[in-house]
Amino acid sequence: MAKFEAILEINLVKVKVDSLAEYIAYCKYNNRLEKNKGLKILKNIIKDNRPKIDISKIQEISGIYSESQLNNLQDYVKKLPKYSFAIWFTFKLEAPYFSKDDDDFYIIQNPILKETNFKAPMVRGSGWKGALASAFRELFKEDFENNKEKIESFLRIFGAGSESIKAIESYVFDKSKDLNKAKEKLLNFILFDLGLKVDRTLINEIKAKNNKEGLIEILKDKLSAKINDSKLPFEFQTHKGRAIFYPTYFDKLSIEIINPHDRIKRAGTVPIHFEVAPKGTYGIFQLIYIPFDAILKEETELKEESEKDLDNLCKAIEILSKQGIGAKTKYGWGRFTIENKKVCLNGDLNTPQGWERCQA
Repeated sequence: MAKFEAILEINLVKVKVDSLAEYIAYCKYNNRLEKNKGLKILKNIIKDNRPKIDISKIQEISGIYSESQLNNLQDYVKKLPKYSFAIWFTFKLEAPYFSKDDDDFYIIQNPILKETNFKAPMVRGSGWKGALASAFRELFKEDFENNKEKIESFLRIFGAGSESIKAIESYVFDKSKDLNKAKEKLLNFILFDLGLKVDRTLINEIKAKNNKEGLIEILKDKLSAKINDSKLPFEFQTHKGRAIFYPTYFDKLSIEIINPHDRIKRAGTVPIHFEVAPKGTYGIFQLIYIPFDAILKEETELKEESEKDLDNLCKAIEILSKQGIGAKTKYGWGRFTIENKKVCLNGDLNTPQGWERCQA
């Protein structure tokens, strides 16, 4: 009973302990009750006092504009070919972001990807391109009737240079006589590059074709509205995409731990540490679209293409914000909320719904 009496005598506000018995009783009983509260306070203290990384210089070097410099971004876009545009927004991480670095010698086993010189955590431009291309493929599932236009838009934005495209292109332009390889690569292109459904009917249809015209007919029926006179349109030839993706830098670092549990013992085995950009960190996304390959096209056709590409990109970005970027997206990591959505336009392009036009 002496221990319980000691607890009653302790001033819980000032935690005044006058004897060893009181101290032991306080530690054993009261502190157990306060444990979770104490951990929560400690986490908040650590969270609020994380040191920030100065990323202003590396952003300037990388050509990334801040919100106060959007008029400069608009001026830059105005100097590009007509119907170029830029997509710019800030975003807030709703879950940690992680992408593994190549550094083999580090204090933990899973360091986050960092810029080489400034050591700021980052998303590479190529990382944005791959993630956005994956999100873009989800648009193919929304409207099957307009898939051909979306596929052409996809190839204009992201380019075409895979082995599948090269093999198809080589056969169509009579650089190769290997029809079976062209058929195989056409299936690979539809399934893996575009992420479209391939069923037994389509496989048999492709296998049944025995000449170049047959393959082009498949492309025309399934993938493109531009194919005519047995010619392969530019979108289906090896070319660079019109979109330029800029990196994103974060100014905070933190540690996350995943603790796999033994299925039988129901207990943690070996905790795995991940260096991450924590939830609540802000970043800047910047993309510039330049229709460099459309100089000889009619202005009305070019404008229509740019408007479609702009609209599709904005939709894909919304999808990506829910899917997440980086690694461990199956755990919900990498999700973000889009803020300050801006588009800087060169020409009388329509502004996508929910986005604001940059002021000149």
